Amino acid sequence: MSFASETKNELARVMPEKQCCRPAEIAGFIRFGGVVGFAGSGRLTLTLSTENPAAARHYKKLLKEYFGARANLFVGGGANFRKKGHLYELCMEESADAEHILRETGILLTRENFSCLHEGICDELLKTKCCRKAYLRGAFLGAGTLSDPEKAYHLEIVCGSEPLAADLKRLFNSFTDIRAKIAFRRGRFAVYLKDAGHIADILNILGAHGQLLKFENVRIVKELRNRTNRLSNCDNANLDKSLRAAEARISAIAGLRDGAGLESLPEKLRAAALLRLAHPEASLSELGEMMNPPITKSSVHHRLRRIEEIAAGRP
Repeated sequence: MSFASETKNELARVMPEKQCCRPAEIAGFIRFGGVVGFAGSGRLTLTLSTENPAAARHYKKLLKEYFGARANLFVGGGANFRKKGHLYELCMEESADAEHILRETGILLTRENFSCLHEGICDELLKTKCCRKAYLRGAFLGAGTLSDPEKAYHLEIVCGSEPLAADLKRLFNSFTDIRAKIAFRRGRFAVYLKDAGHIADILNILGAHGQLLKFENVRIVKELRNRTNRLSNCDNANLDKSLRAAEARISAIAGLRDGAGLESLPEKLRAAALLRLAHPEASLSELGEMMNPPITKSSVHHRLRRIEEIAAGRP
């Protein structure tokens, strides 16, 4: 089972804490996972689709408890279903139920004596923080996806129109430090998050606390792995740099030896030069300990650098 499916399974077990949150969550699910149809003579139909059976059971129960509406559950899928799984559909057979639910959730409006569908999100449902959380939970269960954090950090909700995407982005960003963005691809809009910290915050906001722990565990391991790799790369780079410096100094000392001779060097520089030639693999600290008396790493570095300057003809 995918990380997204596990997240939806957990969220489908979260019941709205307050009565005001129930229509908000139902509205979120309908707005992003529902289809409104017309059956003639002004009759409306409402079909809610999901790939998650737990979500289907959850909203069937919510619709019954809050609206007293009976939704028939149908299971489809098979060879024509794009993910070769099952598609669960909640269908409202009673037109009166469908219209009542759509009006209560702010999706069906009356303007100039004509009924029309709201293009965005009804602000009346989002007056409190708890209702905003509930609406987001319904929206994610309706059309949300979440990548496996082992592979990538990406959460998104697909939207049917640009006004709806703009409203959803505003809803995401109404929570502290969340910065959602909008993408347009394949003829559809999507509101998405790619920052690991933002996704963790949203999982907490939605109520997926179990999945949040899993997400954070993966995130910590990945960050430790990346930090270890960076330190290893840094150590390797420093080692390469040290080896190049040692080779350059050994070459300079050998040039002096074959030319004017090391006897031309002051005693302290000559001692450092002889130790460098005798121990080409030793670190500066190790060379310092070999000196009599021992000297610091910095002192060895300065003496070898002075030898390079003499070999290069610099006074």
